[in-house]
Amino acid sequence: MRSSIALALNIILVVAASGQSPNAPAAPLHVHDGFELTVHAPLKSATALFGAHGERLWAGGNWDPHFLWPQPEQDKKGAVFTVGEDQVPWVMTAFDLEGGHVQYAFFTGHMLATVLDIHLAPLGPAETKVTIAYEWTALKPEANDHIQHMAEAHRQMGKHWETAINDALQKQKNKTN
Repeated sequence: MRSSIALALNIILVVAASGQSPNAPAAPLHVHDGFELTVHAPLKSATALFGAHGERLWAGGNWDPHFLWPQPEQDKKGAVFTVGEDQVPWVMTAFDLEGGHVQYAFFTGHMLATVLDIHLAPLGPAETKVTIAYEWTALKPEANDHIQHMAEAHRQMGKHWETAINDALQKQKNKTN
């Protein structure tokens, strides 16, 4: 009995500290998370791999963007394309090969807004450090759980992406030799 009273008091204190009343609906969640990886390519070549078109080299059949603009398709700032069965629209808000920056914004239904921000920096003449950051914002509190699950899943993607990218680069190198 005593522990349930203490637990109830702790919950009330946490809720009071958050500024929400215990009966208030949950606020839409915002999560910022990401990962790092290393690409065995110079900066400019590595940056190109994170464009919507460039990603086809390593992402496999699951990534097949359909460009609305520009035509013919090209990775560039302002490019608009759709992805997946739901034809989710994406906008490439930054694409700087020399500066090592790629960014996207997209909305998933009426539930979720996402900004994907990718920064690249040379580690040497043939290696590039890649920092990938996702910002997910629920447009409705009902999306909060989905965002938390996505953040957890994306944290595990760094190693997978690094392997897929570097394997694709090695295969491409082997073809040219």
